[in-house]
Amino acid sequence: MRTWPFLIVSSLIALAACDDKAAIELDDSGSPESTPGTTVCGSTEGFISGSVLGPFSEDPNPNGQAWASNAAGLFEQAETDGAGGYELNLPEGAWTVRASDGDECRSQEHEVEVVACEEIVLDLTLDECDTTTSADKPNIYLYPSAATPTRVSLLHDPRQEVFASDPPYGQRGWRGVAHPDGTFSQGGRRAPFLFYEITLLPWQNRGLQRKEGWCVPEAGAVHWMAELLGLYGFDSREQEDFVDGWIHDLPRNPGGYAVYPQQVVDELADVVITPALPLSRLWLLVEDGSGCPARNTPVILPFDRSGPHAVEWGVVLNDLVR
Repeated sequence: MRTWPFLIVSSLIALAACDDKAAIELDDSGSPESTPGTTVCGSTEGFISGSVLGPFSEDPNPNGQAWASNAAGLFEQAETDGAGGYELNLPEGAWTVRASDGDECRSQEHEVEVVACEEIVLDLTLDECDTTTSADKPNIYLYPSAATPTRVSLLHDPRQEVFASDPPYGQRGWRGVAHPDGTFSQGGRRAPFLFYEITLLPWQNRGLQRKEGWCVPEAGAVHWMAELLGLYGFDSREQEDFVDGWIHDLPRNPGGYAVYPQQVVDELADVVITPALPLSRLWLLVEDGSGCPARNTPVILPFDRSGPHAVEWGVVLNDLVR
């Protein structure tokens, strides 16, 4: 029994050197015992904890992974819990910490110095995503009441890229003259419409509506979609432009296509027209239609094209091999 005071004093010293996560308890025999789920201070391990957030938001991600690596080639990984939280127990030293969603998105790297028995709180935001989907060939037609000097610009996430345009999309957008027939003059050239293509981030692609749409066979699909544009109110010239743009570029797909209309697309790429014109937009999400699942048939409400206005059509191809 003479060893009890020594053990008690030793335990108190150990407790003072560690935080709550590294507490040491005494078992019934007076021997040190680790609390379940904690790390003994003497093991030279420290802790990194926090939340995985995003992508592109402050919302916790319950399907994320946090991982750490060091120069010696060690690697540790932790899955997030239902509230987006993670915890990594790491030997002391320099570590590189990062998070991912196991798919397209990652966080930035953080260089961290782990100290034994100390906890570092570090939230990791998923803000780097592969952009493998794009909005293809959106065409914008402006119809002012008279020839009007006009500027048109796109507001979008800085991680998106406008990678094609005609007329050229400058740093400040398109600047020229909009004509009542829908054409646009810029740089001494009169273009039939404003054309662009822009990448979409994975979360934007996932947010596209897939509850209402149609199953379309491969044969005649482009003309079918052009006729669909007509039901929404696009005129014959705009429909012909759609056929010209897609008759050779729509990927072949023997299983046909699932086509979903998208009329809420401002969050993907907002269009700002100065002076303002009311703009009606329709993008078609086109996916593999093999085994086309049951879906609701959309209710088509034609655009109001009275007075000065603008219209836009575009296509998003997903899971189709070009």
